[in-house]
Order: sequence, then C-alpha cells, then structure tokens
Amino acid sequence: MKKILVMIFTLLLTLTISGCNLLENDKYAEYAGTYELYEASGAISMSSFDYYRIILKADGTCVIESKASMNSQEYHADATFDIADGKIKIYSKSGSTTVTETYDYVNGEIHMLNQNLGGYTINAKFRRNTNVEAE
Repeated sequence: MKKILVMIFTLLLTLTISGCNLLENDKYAEYAGTYELYEASGAISMSSFDYYRIILKADGTCVIESKASMNSQEYHADATFDIADGKIKIYSKSGSTTVTETYDYVNGEIHMLNQNLGGYTINAKFRRNTNVEAE
C-alpha cells in the first residue's frame, strides 16, 4: 500500500511541476506576436527601412530584425524580454555585457520615444501584425 501511495504522490508531484513549467513557458502568451514599425520620426523615417520588426515569443525570448532600405544592410538580434507596469525591457548581449533597453508598452504597442542613438534622437512605434503569428 505504501508503494502505491508513494507512486501516486510522485505522479502528482511530477504533474504539478510539469504544469508549472508549462505555465512559465507561456508567461508572455498574451504579448506574443510580430510587432512591425508603423510610425517613425526624428533621425529615422518609415522610408529608412524595408522592414523593422520585433518578434515577441510566449516564453520570453524575442528577435529583433530590420533591413535598411538605402544599403540593404540587415540586422538580426536574439534577446529576451519582460513586460511589467507599462514597460517592456529587452535584454541582449554585446560580447560579455548584457544590454538592457526599456521602452513603453502602451495599448498593445511598443513605443521607442525620444531614444538617443549615437547622438541622434529617434521615435518609433511598433504594432502587432495580426496577419503574422509568432513562432
């Protein structure tokens, strides 16, 4: 009888832990999707890019990719993110250093407002493309 109870307890514990891991893997499911640039000003404009997108995944990872229209230079970065209190923080690596970028998350959009990039101020807004699903 003890062996059966131990087996049942072990099974329940395993299911509970698995369930917690599944929930953790989908922590950002409501935010997951492909966010595309729809408004830009300052040192950049919409015509600066063939595309510029941020892909948020339910597990807290993300991809940032863009292609400049003038020279066809492509950019790709793998990162992680978290969202809380109307802010999205994107964490990426530059060598051994973790770089944290903080932007506003407003009404389901990512807003990069008054960002200083190499001495230039940029403003960019990204909205979720409902025609594209995040992987």
